Amino acid sequence: MSEPLSPEEARHELYQIMNDEQASFEGKAERALSLGRQYLGVENGHLTRIDTDSDYWKAIASTDPPGGQFPAGLLLDLGTTYCRRTVEEGPMTLHHAGEQGWDDDQAYEAHELETYHGTTLIVDEEPYGTVCFVDNEPRGEPFSEEETMFAELLSRMLEHELRHQRTREQVERLDQFASVVSHDLRNPLGIAQGNIDLAREQQGDSEALATAGRALDRMEDLIDDVLAMARQSQDVTDTDIVELESVVDDCWATVDTSEATLNVASDCALQADPQRFQQLVENLFRNAVEHGGDDVTVEVGALPDADGFYVEDSGPGVPEDKRDDIFETGVSESEDGLGLGLAIVDGVVSAHGWEITVTEGEQGGARFEISAVVIG
Repeated sequence: MSEPLSPEEARHELYQIMNDEQASFEGKAERALSLGRQYLGVENGHLTRIDTDSDYWKAIASTDPPGGQFPAGLLLDLGTTYCRRTVEEGPMTLHHAGEQGWDDDQAYEAHELETYHGTTLIVDEEPYGTVCFVDNEPRGEPFSEEETMFAELLSRMLEHELRHQRTREQVERLDQFASVVSHDLRNPLGIAQGNIDLAREQQGDSEALATAGRALDRMEDLIDDVLAMARQSQDVTDTDIVELESVVDDCWATVDTSEATLNVASDCALQADPQRFQQLVENLFRNAVEHGGDDVTVEVGALPDADGFYVEDSGPGVPEDKRDDIFETGVSESEDGLGLGLAIVDGVVSAHGWEITVTEGEQGGARFEISAVVIG
C-alpha cells in the first residue's frame, strides 16, 4: 500500500492528471481512479456507465485487473449494485454496510462490499453513470468531509472530460459528414459545369447559359460556406505569422468585389491559422459588397489602440438593435444567402480566442473590430 496522501497532495496530483494534454480520456480516468483509491484507502475505483432503462451497469474504467472482481468492461445488472441508489438519490457512502442495515440488500448479497463511496456523473443534462470506490473490508470510520469533497471534485473533472470528449467526437463526425456531402455535391456540379462549357463551344454563349453558370458558381460558394461552418467549432491549434495586407490583397482578388474599392490603411503581422484567417477576411468582404452595393469602399487596417485589426465599409451599416444578432446562423437579408457568412466569421474568431465587435464606421457603414489578437 502506498503512503497516505494529504488532501493538498491528492488535489495537486489530480490537477496534474487532468491537465495532461497528451493523455487520452481513458488514461486520465485510470490514473484519477488509482489516485482516488490511494487517497481514500480502498481496494478499487470504477468509472461506470449506467442505463436505467435497460438496468445495466458497465465498468468503463477500473483499477481492478482483468481477472479481478470488477475489471473494466464488466457488465452487471444495475439492481445488484449500490450505484442504483446513487443514481436515484445522489452521492452515497458506506463504511460498514453489513452493520449499517444493508446486509439484506441485493447488492450486498451479490458482492459483499462493506465499503462504498459513489457520486453521480451528469453529461449533457442526462445521467451518465457513477464514480465509485469500493472495498470488501469495512473502514474503521466513515468517510471524512475532505475525502467526500475530493471524490466529488474527481467526479466533476471526469464529467468535464466526458463532455469535452463527446463534443470532440461530434465535431469529428460533423467534419466527416460535411466532407462527404461536399464531395458528393461537387461531382454533379462538375458534370453540369462541363456540359455548360460544351454547350458554349457548340452554340456560343447565351444569357441562359450565363445564368446557369452563375448559379453553379453560387452553389460552389454555398458548399464552401457549409464546409467552413461545419468546421468552425474546431479550436485553432497550429498558427503561423501572417501579414494582414498580403492576406487582404489575396482575398480581394478571390472574392467577387465588382466595382468596390479597397483601401489598406495600415498593416500588421499576427498569429493565425492562415486558411481560416483567409475565410474570415473573405466573408467580411462578401458581407460588405452584399450589403454596401457594387461601389462600396472597404477599408482594412490595424487597430490603433488594441492588438487586432478592423474591416470597415461605406455601406448602410448595422442598426444598433441588430448588432447582437448578426453573427447568428441563418441571419441574412440576402435572398440567395444562407446567413452563414458572419456566423463563419464569428466561429473563426472564437476558434482563435479572439473577440469581435461591430460598430459604426466613420462613413456610417459597418466596422468590424477583431481584438485580443497575438501580434507579430
